[in-house]
Amino acid sequence: MAEQERFDAIIVGAGPSGLSAGYFLAKKGLTVAVLERGTEVGSKNVFGGRIYAHVFDKNFQGWRNEAPVERWVKKEKMALLCKSGSVNFEFEREKGQGSFTAFLNPFLNWLSSLVESEGGTVATGVKVDSINFENGYARGVTAGPDKLEADYVVIAEGANTLLSEKHGIKRAPGLDETSLGIKEVIKLGKDTINKRLSLEDDEGVAQFILGEPLQGLSGGGFFYTMKEYVTVGAVVRLSEFARKRYNAKDLVEDLRLSPYLTKVLEGGTLVEYSAHLVPESGFKGVLKKPYGNGFLVAGDAAGFLLNTGFTIRGVDMAVESGRLAAEAIAKAHSEGGNSEELLSSYGKLLDESFIMKNLRKFSRTADFLSDNKIYKNYVNLACLTVKGVFDEDEEAKRAFESFRKALNIQGISFLTVLKDAWEAYRSI
Repeated sequence: MAEQERFDAIIVGAGPSGLSAGYFLAKKGLTVAVLERGTEVGSKNVFGGRIYAHVFDKNFQGWRNEAPVERWVKKEKMALLCKSGSVNFEFEREKGQGSFTAFLNPFLNWLSSLVESEGGTVATGVKVDSINFENGYARGVTAGPDKLEADYVVIAEGANTLLSEKHGIKRAPGLDETSLGIKEVIKLGKDTINKRLSLEDDEGVAQFILGEPLQGLSGGGFFYTMKEYVTVGAVVRLSEFARKRYNAKDLVEDLRLSPYLTKVLEGGTLVEYSAHLVPESGFKGVLKKPYGNGFLVAGDAAGFLLNTGFTIRGVDMAVESGRLAAEAIAKAHSEGGNSEELLSSYGKLLDESFIMKNLRKFSRTADFLSDNKIYKNYVNLACLTVKGVFDEDEEAKRAFESFRKALNIQGISFLTVLKDAWEAYRSI
């Protein structure tokens, strides 16, 4: 980029939130530059593979015919993996509803093309070193030798919030407030995937996994289907790796090599391994004021990620927060200013959005999900109870009898189960 350029808005990060903000700002006629430190759009972005469709249906006309969708999630699955078997739950939905799988790199490139089609600039290989503040107002950014000026700066740097921390906008999160998402991509071929999972070409599976291969760590595994590939991975709190001194790469390998997945993955070729930080503190980790004089914070950088205990939602929240950031900037721009007061409309828009409504609704979830009993004792309890009901021995057992025996084996009192069940009801 040139040594001196001026834009109405500069966006730091070409992830879902940054590109969304760039697209909607450019569409409103503002001059926009989206700056991405990676050598190409998407090269520094990682996610499991699922995106929720509602935000695109509402705001991106014709996107279903344009976006690089891999498969529409037809089957929602949950598996509790035991030492000798598994307990499985499955829900089958109508085709083309709810969510879809995608590779983030091509999906972000599609979003990038939308920004450029509206006249915005997307520049890769540009590492923003600092935000330029003058008299308490953000006035642009410094990227290497370049100083780029702007009336508004959108910080969309993702979960690795070094820029926000540098300027005191956000404190560094602790190990118990951040998870590491680890993912492997395995090529199986479309016909093999369809046959083994009873799918048609555009149908997919999204699966949440708990149990034995995950070593009782606070977190869960996932399995998603693409057209020709599947993704297998886990999201586990950083504090757990430190506590157990467990290697993150080994965790996903143990999951991939578990008896539950080996039959599905047989003959597959491992083609990619990646890892990414994930904000994990839920509502408590959301920036209380994601705006200031001349700047806004969007997406993961602001803590807009939701773990419901069964699913993790990030991309739809990121895209919506980017859109709302654009709305707030456009409003401030029309009023001829960039003060914190003018940009505070962003906070109001967020409060009224599905983002904050859902984060408030699940405000207890992060604390509840930090309890290791869920991932070890209760998974084993479910496995032992179901196994006891279906065991073919001389004495047939009632369900509660099998449950009571499982409680004794796990050393859990019935009162403890009731207390934890009540907390689960309030949290998830």
